[in-house]
Amino acid sequence: MDENYLNILENLCALNGKLEAIVESSTNGIAEIDITGKILAYNPSFQKMFHVPNSSPENHGIFHYIKAREGFSPEMLPVLHKSQTVYFNDILAEETEGRDRLFLEVKIVPLNILEGVDFIVIIKDKTDILTALHNREIFITTLLDLIEDIKIDNRKTIYNLASLVELRDTATGKHLERVEAFTRILATGYYHRFGKRDRWITDAYIEDMAVSAVLHDIGKVGISDSILLKPDRLSDLEMDAMKQHTYIAGKALEKHQGKKDFLAMGREIALTHHEKWNGKGYPRQLAGKEIPLSGRIVALCDTYDAITNDRPYKKALPHEMACKIIKAEKGLAFDPEIVSVFLGLEQDFKRINMAMQ
Repeated sequence: MDENYLNILENLCALNGKLEAIVESSTNGIAEIDITGKILAYNPSFQKMFHVPNSSPENHGIFHYIKAREGFSPEMLPVLHKSQTVYFNDILAEETEGRDRLFLEVKIVPLNILEGVDFIVIIKDKTDILTALHNREIFITTLLDLIEDIKIDNRKTIYNLASLVELRDTATGKHLERVEAFTRILATGYYHRFGKRDRWITDAYIEDMAVSAVLHDIGKVGISDSILLKPDRLSDLEMDAMKQHTYIAGKALEKHQGKKDFLAMGREIALTHHEKWNGKGYPRQLAGKEIPLSGRIVALCDTYDAITNDRPYKKALPHEMACKIIKAEKGLAFDPEIVSVFLGLEQDFKRINMAMQ
């Protein structure tokens, strides 16, 4: 037998042993299933997660343990088998004797290399994470109730509360001050340019927008420090987690929806300052003037500040580079009219930025 072939075979056997060890020690539940959903094998974490008795679970299919939902059901398995890896978030495993209800992230990996095994199912328990997010939403709501009680005349207290739930680092306070100042000057410039057309814009509206901008990232209380303060670019999964901060803020401020106060506008900004003019933002892929004016203005101000100041994953770029980037995003990320107003005020932005380092 060829020596190279023997070496390859030996390496594959060693690799298989390592893979088995990884599967056995994984904190995620892992199961092998066939095209009908029948469980063929499972690891210890799967057994622990679902309180499976020591006897084989082969009498039960995967849907005995995990509730079927749209796109993930016995009928869909043959279709999924022709797909790439598929993710399902927030799948429910009902409460059973001796086990609370679980919220799961399920990854289905079609397999074509083992006879009789059609899928590997990888299950991550998100119950504690979702409970923590719910508790953090309550925390934000409590803080916002305090803000509502003290009204907007106590600006220092608003900053302190917002700082508690923003980026949780030493630069947060200055970031909030800058975004407020940028928002006030850009909203005022927009009013001077388009106020005769958009007569609903008033001095009070501009001031509410500037104060509300302080709360733009308040939902980040629900995001872990390992993501917020990561010194590298976020992975796709980490970015998906980061995007949840808009949803968390929206839920925490839900009772203010439709009101005429700065907290209602704070909700509007928190939900929409990552939307893009071309509809490719998040969380709702709003486009054009579907995005409230406050969200469009704060989006540009927050971006300018992010570009021109240090972040955990990047060093600051010069003002001129920020202007170039924002100009290139005219009609893409940003409202063309707001970009035009910004370019007429860019030296004021530079002055404010330098004064508030």
